[in-house]
Amino acid sequence: MLIAGKLGLALLTFCPCLAQTPAMPVDGMIAHIDELKNKAEHKGEADRGRIYADIAHELVELANAQFTNGDPDKGQASIRSAVDYAEKSASSAEEKGHKIKNAEITLRQTARRIDEVRKTLDIDNQPPLKDAVDRLEQLRKQLLQRMFGDDKK
Repeated sequence: MLIAGKLGLALLTFCPCLAQTPAMPVDGMIAHIDELKNKAEHKGEADRGRIYADIAHELVELANAQFTNGDPDKGQASIRSAVDYAEKSASSAEEKGHKIKNAEITLRQTARRIDEVRKTLDIDNQPPLKDAVDRLEQLRKQLLQRMFGDDKK
């Protein structure tokens, strides 16, 4: 038993990858998101859609860090904010008819990332993320309909 304890200590000493990883730096992520929000305020309406999509994606990464750091309430709040910004992105792209394809691609990537995060959570925290993925899929379908829909009827 003593040998196993020494072996475990030796492994942690020589292979820090086995030690618990430190908390992720959410403060830096929040600052970056705030910069993007500020940037969006100073852009024209046509350019905001892409920035809103970037904010949504960054909020998902923030949520992942918050879940990893043991703060599921903040993680859920970040996911809700991500959905809000995804809706703004889709609305802006659809309204202006500008960069719809880019918005659709970013929404698809964001939905995929939310689903990846969802799969790492305990069962109690998964339903709101499933709802978020479903909402982003609805937004994507609307954008695809706008791009490829039959307007000639």
